[in-house]
Amino acid sequence: MDSISRSRRRRLSAAAVLGAIALTATACGGGSSSEGDTVVIGYTGPLSGGGAAYGENVKIGLEMVIDDLNADGVEVDGNPVTLELKSLDDKYAPSTAASNAQRLADQDEAPVVVSPNAGAIKAIQQINSGRSNFLISAYTSDPAIVQADNPLTMMIPPNFESYAEEFSETAMKHGGEKLALLGTQSEYGQQWTKSITDAWSEASGKIGGDNSIDYATVSDFAGPVSKALAEKPDAIFVGGPSQPTALIMEEARKQGFEGSFLVMDQAKLDEMATVTKLDNLKNSVGVLPVSEYEDPGTEDFLKKFGEKAGEKKVPTSETALNYQGIAIIAKAMEVAGTTDDPEKIREAINEALPEVDDKYKVNGFPDEITEQGHLLSPNLEATFLDEDGEYTKVPIEQVSDDK
Repeated sequence: MDSISRSRRRRLSAAAVLGAIALTATACGGGSSSEGDTVVIGYTGPLSGGGAAYGENVKIGLEMVIDDLNADGVEVDGNPVTLELKSLDDKYAPSTAASNAQRLADQDEAPVVVSPNAGAIKAIQQINSGRSNFLISAYTSDPAIVQADNPLTMMIPPNFESYAEEFSETAMKHGGEKLALLGTQSEYGQQWTKSITDAWSEASGKIGGDNSIDYATVSDFAGPVSKALAEKPDAIFVGGPSQPTALIMEEARKQGFEGSFLVMDQAKLDEMATVTKLDNLKNSVGVLPVSEYEDPGTEDFLKKFGEKAGEKKVPTSETALNYQGIAIIAKAMEVAGTTDDPEKIREAINEALPEVDDKYKVNGFPDEITEQGHLLSPNLEATFLDEDGEYTKVPIEQVSDDK
């Protein structure tokens, strides 16, 4: 039955054309359409080169949450809003990341830009509250990000310094008192090395020489591992991206190491298990895999991740925490009643947190944001992978972000 009048058809056709024009325009930035406003969520990260896998993990989480939010419907000040992801490759270069962020804010009118690298975030913090105002959704566990007192920064992961004491105690319990250092030579890796070294010393442990490696360029780990093992350690600190970290641990086992590993938060135990045998990873303390969380939305998130990325790909905290992060920002936009005022969006985050739907709570969902801008979960946990290949949760007491 044809119940739509000819004039109504003409109005609908005109609306469709105008909507198409508006959507074309929003490919370059935020705008409005017959369906409401379109808001760009900016992302600058490593999408090529050595950090591409890491950058892609972040991007998958952003794509998933934007799809889910658009399907559920976002409404700001009574108007429907469509979120659109705009991604730019910065190849891990801070200067490029800052240029990308400026472009996303100026050309695409993005009220928020996601960055997953401490050096890049520090560079972006120099420009995000001046000529252009935009909120940084900061995926890094480096506390210097919030110590900068940037009013438009939201730091997502836990402060990495929280892990050092419990990692040391757990590794000593399952290994012994002598620690070897085989972390990555990056700035972040050296921060971790210092934090672990301090905690190990405070626990009356002994520390060997610093045999840090450039995980990005070194491919033959036999020499550095042999040098570290010559000191006869009971435990080894390792960590960088998951793939080279797994290969270093594999090499240590090949050379006869039977002790424990302390694995920095950049490397993920379950992701490393796709690179090397699980036996090589046992007796290790590291961050809790996403699959081990029991948040309200974790199970559905894992299912959707498998459908999107394939069953062989492991969901990491880069994916899950950025999924949560944008859900929080979208709710803060609704609470603040604005999509283009980053100050009001930032101010609304604490009020928005309890309003976020359970489906978006997947990886230790936070219950507060500090004055400095750090999201905090009430129950931070790490994990110990035991000799049977089972994960045991390890409670972590969170340290202050103050200098």
